[in-house]
Amino acid sequence: MKMRLVTYSVFAAVVLVALSLMVPTKPAAQPLPAGQNGAAAPAEPTPRLPDGHPDLNGFWSNPQANSEDGGSPGQLGYRSDDGSVLFDFGGPNSNQGIPREAANQPHYKPEYALKVNDIADHMYGGSTNLDPMVQCKPLGIPRGSFGTMQVAQTPKVIALLFEEPADDRIIYTDGRTHPKDLDTSYMGDSIGHWDGDTLVVDVAGLNDDTWYAGGTGGGTKHSTIHSDKEHVTERWTRKGNTITYEATVEDPVMLAEPWVITPRHVQLSKPGDYLLQFNCITNDVGHIIQPSDNDKFKCVYTGSRPECQ
Repeated sequence: MKMRLVTYSVFAAVVLVALSLMVPTKPAAQPLPAGQNGAAAPAEPTPRLPDGHPDLNGFWSNPQANSEDGGSPGQLGYRSDDGSVLFDFGGPNSNQGIPREAANQPHYKPEYALKVNDIADHMYGGSTNLDPMVQCKPLGIPRGSFGTMQVAQTPKVIALLFEEPADDRIIYTDGRTHPKDLDTSYMGDSIGHWDGDTLVVDVAGLNDDTWYAGGTGGGTKHSTIHSDKEHVTERWTRKGNTITYEATVEDPVMLAEPWVITPRHVQLSKPGDYLLQFNCITNDVGHIIQPSDNDKFKCVYTGSRPECQ
């Protein structure tokens, strides 16, 4: 059965056109609340624990707009420069066609670049049954290391709980080193230390059964495979009610040089919000369409969003 992602696209286009007739053409006349469409929210003090380190505890959600997703809003309502408003109800399927890290891709060695491009050529609508995520496998690092999460922090250990339970992590901050006989796993072994107000995490022991990212709909067509020699250094920095996540990925087998990902941001959620559980099922495997000369995915709406292929 071929699935065409046209319903959401057409709906978004209709809403965009309708609301553009209702909103003044001068965006400055009715600015959005602070924190939306690039507007800076008032500075908040950074809470600290008794040991002086920033307090990472809490439920974190509401990813902010940033260069990683091409400056897309990250909120439900988004006002373009011409004053029109798009209410994006697409959830995880939104922002299709927005370049994501298009200018910041890992630099693969030639023999592996060929394989990565071949994977991209066999994606349909940003999906492929080759993606470990579609097979309900843990996302790995850095793909599944940051996002909507519950953080439980103590002086010796930090637990990260995600809506996808398989991606849960433990970061040890008690001064230990990686085990000498470390077996590889999807999420690896994480040990952290504080560099001022930044938590620096060293992640080792990652297997080769995850991807850096996935999908062509967001421009990440070149961020996929890695070897079991992958090593990641993360930097977690809380300022006010925002955590900024930075990571450097090393893979001496497949990458020609270390890859520094585009920083990611997440905000402290409102009181009363809480973590939900997402149960992954593999019904999509085997049902994803493979592209052909006569059947290629193409976005069907325009407006303020570029057409995607």
